[in-house]
Amino acid sequence: MQDPGISYAVPETTPMFAKILETLTGKDDLERVAAKEDLAALNAYLKTRRLLIPRRPKRFLDPSGFTQEQFLQMIREDAEDLANAPFEPWVLEMDGKRRLPAFSSQKKMETFAKAISREMNKVFALGGGEVLLEVVTRSVEIDFVDLNLFSEQSWEIGARKLVKPVEEPDGNR
Repeated sequence: MQDPGISYAVPETTPMFAKILETLTGKDDLERVAAKEDLAALNAYLKTRRLLIPRRPKRFLDPSGFTQEQFLQMIREDAEDLANAPFEPWVLEMDGKRRLPAFSSQKKMETFAKAISREMNKVFALGGGEVLLEVVTRSVEIDFVDLNLFSEQSWEIGARKLVKPVEEPDGNR
């Protein structure tokens, strides 16, 4: 069965063609769009392209304080808890700014998790959700989106804060 989100009449949108392009260029579809440094094109693409957003970890563990069996059991339990809990994006506080990491692939999200784990000297269960950026940014207060953070190439996108119009007591704006 063909994927309804793919136009098989346009070769660039077929999974096989996309994989070949990624192999040749070393960049996935989102990275190719972002690398053009055309913010309007990137914003338009991000309205249709789902991204992996990491879940806020339940806890951060120091592996030196546990046996391997205890440690693996806790990670398994945390992973199960994350899978059954409501989705809460992991927003990082860096340099006084709230940053939402977003990734174009599982591999890029794992690169991020390894870097954060090394930086903190802690480990955690990594979970995530695949969502449109527009949907997740409505529910979190952030200053920036970090696209493919800690990958070979990453992008910082400023988040525009939308202010709701204030309703006056008589119902006018």
